[in-house]
Amino acid sequence: MTFAAEQKVKYKGMVMPATIISGPHQSTGADRYLIRKADGNVSLAPVGMLTALLSRRETVARIMYSRANSRAWESTSEPVRRSYLRTADEILTALDELPDDAVPLAAGDMVRILRNGQDGARVTKGDVLTVRSVESTSFTTNDIRGLSLLGKWVFQLAAEGVGWERV
Repeated sequence: MTFAAEQKVKYKGMVMPATIISGPHQSTGADRYLIRKADGNVSLAPVGMLTALLSRRETVARIMYSRANSRAWESTSEPVRRSYLRTADEILTALDELPDDAVPLAAGDMVRILRNGQDGARVTKGDVLTVRSVESTSFTTNDIRGLSLLGKWVFQLAAEGVGWERV
């Protein structure tokens, strides 16, 4: 496999990509490339330790092909490869069009009350409460005034933006 200067590559055993500086350089055994690792260190790496980074498109196509055929992506024919790449394009386009998933409310998050008496709780607009637990349709908070018999208030998740908001 050959690489070009400034090309980003995967260096075996490293998480972050490396950058090709120059090469290939003739060496005893295997040819080597001069690379700059993500930490800035420069090394001579044997060609067998380097692989090309795949784009998102190629990564999706490669995974689909490998799972469906139990064979290596690199060994597939060009027409089959194009077919999987088209399918990968469709998947990525569909995913890019989806709205980002809202971060779920979690214990420790802060919420601000937007209406007096929200969900029957003795709270005032502007109160900031700490979430104690979250259930499928509701969540509990602390009681900052000590007005609840149980020391907590329960609010409906569906009231976000109307009765309460995240802080």
